[in-house]
Amino acid sequence: MHHARQRSGSATWPGRKKPPLLIGCTLLFALACKGDPKFFFEKKPLPEVPYQGLRRDIPDERRGNALFDRAVYTADGTYLVTAGSGFRVWDPRTGVLLRRIPATLDRNDPLVVDGVHHRLLARRNVAPTSEEAPGLGIWDLRNGSMVGLIPESLGARAVPVGTTRTGLAVVLTKDAFETWSLDGSGRQRVITAPPALGATWPACIGGMPATYNDKHCWELSPSGRWIAVAATPSEPLGAHSQYFLVDVESGEIRPIEIPAAHLGDHLAAFAFSADERTLAVGLSSGLLIVPVEGTPGAVAPLFIPGQHQRNNYLGGMAFTAGDTRVIALGDQLQLSTFDVATGALVGRTAPPFSDFEGVLRVAASGSRVVAYRFVSDILVIIDGASGVQRGYVCPYFCNRFHNPVEVHFAVSPDGRRVAVSRRDGAGIFDVDADTLIAPLNDLELRPRVSK
Repeated sequence: MHHARQRSGSATWPGRKKPPLLIGCTLLFALACKGDPKFFFEKKPLPEVPYQGLRRDIPDERRGNALFDRAVYTADGTYLVTAGSGFRVWDPRTGVLLRRIPATLDRNDPLVVDGVHHRLLARRNVAPTSEEAPGLGIWDLRNGSMVGLIPESLGARAVPVGTTRTGLAVVLTKDAFETWSLDGSGRQRVITAPPALGATWPACIGGMPATYNDKHCWELSPSGRWIAVAATPSEPLGAHSQYFLVDVESGEIRPIEIPAAHLGDHLAAFAFSADERTLAVGLSSGLLIVPVEGTPGAVAPLFIPGQHQRNNYLGGMAFTAGDTRVIALGDQLQLSTFDVATGALVGRTAPPFSDFEGVLRVAASGSRVVAYRFVSDILVIIDGASGVQRGYVCPYFCNRFHNPVEVHFAVSPDGRRVAVSRRDGAGIFDVDADTLIAPLNDLELRPRVSK
């Protein structure tokens, strides 16, 4: 469900020379970019942003040096965990480094942390040829020790899915969903795929192209009670995707009923309501709102068609406003908020066509949405309940038309803070005020110096 960002490039003609016009444009481009990294026809900066380029109001000593390529807040807001050269555990309020954990994790694996049980799922940072048994470790965030190990082999790894309020880690192996005790006492349950899918849970076809996001073929509910999962059988050719709701406690698997008109759709993304009574099933033609079977007070089924000129998919991102509204991601960073009961559009934010590529993340509460736009190189803050843009965060450098390096960031559960890392520094920013709350510094690393 992660899709590489596609860059447009110059066309080539096998066996032919480049046309004179293309040669001329290449020379002009090279001359324009010599010295100062600008294009010949420079894009105008966003006039409402007071910065263009490096933020001079943040001194070098507050440009945190603990750069990371991934980060996540625990759902309860107790910890901020960053991944780069090992893992670092921070106090999310003060930016104080609490400890380092010498572990690693594949970039495609979700970063799973649990603040209530103080746990991290990650692998030991050892060579693949090491005599130490390979496995996914269960680490204690309080002291950095490994308290348990989920066995793996090189050909069958355990993908972290999440944790439950009852103290279980949920992982996806080659053959099944499995639950393991977070106290390290061992495996508790194995949930294999329905017979119609064969011996394993096949991956799903789908996703949300043009935007990096944290969604997968499955979604664990907030408490960890349910897993919504999509699977696309490899046979017969052209088989439709199938959708299931898995009860993690009992292991029961129920089909999610898809209307006949949308049986040929692929998954975009799932989202559970906070009370776990309602599930948003994002499809390639729109968003399906369905009740979680057996839960009282759930809404009636409802389909919201996609409304983008290029693609109609809508991915469920999160519920908001007391579960009365749902946030959906459409093509080209189109962000919409819909009323769950009626399907009415509450609000929408979409970037200009020249700046539609980026990364989007939503606070666990659904209160804020943060979108990083590549071209303008800036974080855009959107109110989740209204779908209206609130402002920007300029993380050390922004609002300059150049060749950007992707900004890595994580949104706090309440949506009020964002932890950001880019080549100019790492820190925690206030989302509404666009101010640096605290740099993320590790005294074992060299300090950052602006250029």
